Amino acid sequence: MSSQPYPTKRLTINKGVSILWGENGEKVLKKACPSLDEGSKTLSSQQEDKPMLQQHSTEEEANQEQGIVVPLELEGLRLLKQELQPDGTLRIEVIGTNERASCPHCQNVCVKRHDVRPRSKRDVPLRGHGVEVVLYKRRFWCLRCRKAFTEPDQACGRGKRTTLRLREVIGKPASSRPITHVAREYGVGPRFVQGCQQTVASMQLAKRGLSVEEGKPLPTPRFLGIDEFARRKGQRYDTILCDLDARQVLEVSAGRKQDEVVRLLERLTDCEGVEAVSMDMSETFRGAVQLCLPRACIVADHFHVIQHVNKAVNKVIGRWAKKEEGKHALEGQRHLFLRNQEDLSAEDEQSRATLAAAFPEIGTAWQLKEALRTWYAEASAETAAAGLDRWIAAVKGQGPKELRQALSAFRNWRQEILAFFDFLPTRLSNGFVEGKNNRTKALMRQGFGYSNRRHLRLRILLEVA
Repeated sequence: MSSQPYPTKRLTINKGVSILWGENGEKVLKKACPSLDEGSKTLSSQQEDKPMLQQHSTEEEANQEQGIVVPLELEGLRLLKQELQPDGTLRIEVIGTNERASCPHCQNVCVKRHDVRPRSKRDVPLRGHGVEVVLYKRRFWCLRCRKAFTEPDQACGRGKRTTLRLREVIGKPASSRPITHVAREYGVGPRFVQGCQQTVASMQLAKRGLSVEEGKPLPTPRFLGIDEFARRKGQRYDTILCDLDARQVLEVSAGRKQDEVVRLLERLTDCEGVEAVSMDMSETFRGAVQLCLPRACIVADHFHVIQHVNKAVNKVIGRWAKKEEGKHALEGQRHLFLRNQEDLSAEDEQSRATLAAAFPEIGTAWQLKEALRTWYAEASAETAAAGLDRWIAAVKGQGPKELRQALSAFRNWRQEILAFFDFLPTRLSNGFVEGKNNRTKALMRQGFGYSNRRHLRLRILLEVA
């Protein structure tokens, strides 16, 4: 094994023969007996020397276990011994390749070895076999300090009983799966899995300029998206802040009150660099952005604007469904007026037209809702204001009272609604933020809720990493 260019693992050892790979990629049969030291021969050369019948002659050769050679890939270590234990564990003994080490006290390079102590480490499983790495750690003697010191452990880290790559393998699935499930799969404790998750989170978030610790400065993107989600509906809420340009979650902070949102936005490193902030029609978010990001343009999310009108249409349908003439006709048919027109099949469109003729007020509400969607799809920055005024005039003239009551949002948020067209062809919306909120709800259902919001925050941040 010392002739290999790097340490290797062997899952099984054949009777007298080991299968290796040569430098040029050809298979090499190496004799296990020390007395046969004539050198290795390639498979092709041995096949030429042997009769053809001997290659398939005995049943014993056919039933021999096949061995494989796998790179160990632990930098700075070389292989001493490897064997398969009766319980299926692959035991590998390794030692450092450097014959000298620097004294941590005086930085003197030392070559005198004081003693060697074995340390058992756990590595990543190989094809279902547990891997135990026995590291022979050498202690060197410093002639200048007259002290002994232990060589550094780069593969595992100081005081660690597992390799760094095993902790990474365990930490990555812990970001999207329940910790107890991951702990049961790898046969470790939940607290160890949490530690692995923290290690992976620190490395991944550092690449994005973020920190595991809440309260650190945040990078400033051009376009921000902000929204809230309930950790416990009606009681505890968190605010999620996203980079819409890079489509990444920046932070998940506790609370949704204005002062709490202000503290979140103040952590941005360059408040003057934010060009626009997309949000739903929330007075809390608008006030916080106006305080902290005075140069940012506030954009009302067009999905929430259309949803606001859709709720008014639903109220119109509900009012008619309570009447005698609409109780049976409208039962189970609300979706025909609430869904987008292009999403209806030909049969559904015919049914909708029939109901609209029977209930003209509902048909008018649906037409006004579709007219607003058409305005969003076709208007530009030059024509948006005039188109919105025409739509508002149409609602005032012929719309049901539920839609007329919904116009108050268009008066209060007129500037923010029209700001959507100032950034075309970029359609700024909270679609990405809403998607993260849906994923967050799925995470909470999967974990049966999270009493520790720190763990939930890490999972949300790592979902995008």
